Amino acid sequence: MKDMEKKDKTRLLVGLMLFFMVNGMLVLMTSSLLVFLIEAYQLSYQQGGLLLTIQAVGSILTNFLSGPLSLRIGRRKTLLLAAAGFTASLLLIAVRPPLFALQSVLFLSGLSWGISNNMINFLVVRVTGGNSSQIIRVHTSFSVGAFIAPLLVALAVRLQVSWRWPVVFLAICASALFVFTAYLPVPESQKQKEKKKPASLAFLRSWHLYLYMLILFLYVGVETGFSGWLVSYLTRQRSFDPAVAQSLLSTLWVAMIVGRIGTSFFSQHVRPHRYLLLEATGVAIAAFLLASGSQPALLVIAVVLLGLSMSACYGMVVTNASWLIAESAIASGLLMSLGGLGASIVPLFTGIIAEKSGILSGVWFLFGTTCLLLLLALINILFPHKTSCV
Repeated sequence: MKDMEKKDKTRLLVGLMLFFMVNGMLVLMTSSLLVFLIEAYQLSYQQGGLLLTIQAVGSILTNFLSGPLSLRIGRRKTLLLAAAGFTASLLLIAVRPPLFALQSVLFLSGLSWGISNNMINFLVVRVTGGNSSQIIRVHTSFSVGAFIAPLLVALAVRLQVSWRWPVVFLAICASALFVFTAYLPVPESQKQKEKKKPASLAFLRSWHLYLYMLILFLYVGVETGFSGWLVSYLTRQRSFDPAVAQSLLSTLWVAMIVGRIGTSFFSQHVRPHRYLLLEATGVAIAAFLLASGSQPALLVIAVVLLGLSMSACYGMVVTNASWLIAESAIASGLLMSLGGLGASIVPLFTGIIAEKSGILSGVWFLFGTTCLLLLLALINILFPHKTSCV
């Protein structure tokens, strides 16, 4: 991909950013609607967490399959398939299907989420050569989409219209993305060369691969857990107005946008493994404040700190692991699949704990998860790979 013209690289990166934006809107739309879905379908906390888990399970499967799929049908068609999946799943959610059908549709949306997530990360690393600033900028677009989704839901609440209208709007955006992707300069793999030279699995011998996988498992689990349960926690435990709680969820992602923009400018001056430790420390502190605090002002501070601290975690893990991701799409799939697994297991366990012991206990569970994330980030800084030290 080094022979791509600068203009084509820019067009591709912009297109991938738009894809990531829709990805962020999709994931956070589900989280924002969770409180309404629980009410509409008369679900328990555990059943509500299961909805997030079903979506994440779809993401896990396609993180494994998107690499072979792109080799078979091409990278452009893989992205087009993800856009089609976005559109179809959102339109089906909007018609408020029976519960079993809703679960199936969320699984479909998870498949699309995983396909796009893995392919975008793979292409970005290959195009940028693992440049941390450019990787973070692309990931910022996910935060922009994640910021917009709760605002759309909050606007629907303020206007006293159905929660289904924001879903329809997002489906329209996804359909436009389908058309836009058809004209992106997506570089295809050299199939003939790949047939002559079997894929190397040497990366499986590196223990850093499994460290990065665990870090992504915990981080994505924490991000999805707080995104999915924050509104329920604030409304039911802290008596926040639903619209205010939705606005705070958007505030979380505004903080992530600000943090990612800032990181894109000065991350090259801080070694990736050190930056990751700094972020993990902030996440743990913010999670503690969120679980222990009761004053609205303190909770707002905790949400902002959480957003700033989570802002570059994903991008920094990708940067730390760029030497693995650039080597093989399979390595990329393994990394992203563990992130998807965290997105499924952590919110589900949070819901189970909330159902048995209350939503506050669920948030304390998320705090415990952040402590494990901090421990792994410390291991990463004590035993960094040589490429993380430059």
